[in-house]
Amino acid sequence: MRLVFIVGLGAIALSAGHAAAQDAAPEVALPLVEGMTFDDTCGPRPQYQGKAVCVTGPLASIAPVAETYIGHFSGQGWQVVSGQDNGVIFARRRSTGGCDGLEMAAFYDESRPVAPATAGWIAFAPIPGDVCPAAAAQ
Repeated sequence: MRLVFIVGLGAIALSAGHAAAQDAAPEVALPLVEGMTFDDTCGPRPQYQGKAVCVTGPLASIAPVAETYIGHFSGQGWQVVSGQDNGVIFARRRSTGGCDGLEMAAFYDESRPVAPATAGWIAFAPIPGDVCPAAAAQ
């Protein structure tokens, strides 16, 4: 199953510097990786509702599933431009100039005990506007 989503409300981090008048967020095809389910509530991060598409599954599988998604997006022309322990920012050049952006963040409910079967989530949110610096976008 694949879900296509468009989120124009902002990135997961709600990055400053993206004016409302900028280009709309890109359309992104998101496959459902085996063992994961879509979660409209985004679990312990309700602030992501309506701003991101979340998938959930056992915490023990979140890292390999995230790697699967990184491979999927890389195959669609997205490049990892920034990363940290629990998140990745992707960019992809537009045929019309500039770049689309996509943010992926992994998390779990920190109020619950951590165990392999504990629920974990991965959130995906297109970043509206042009994520390339002006000089690089030309």
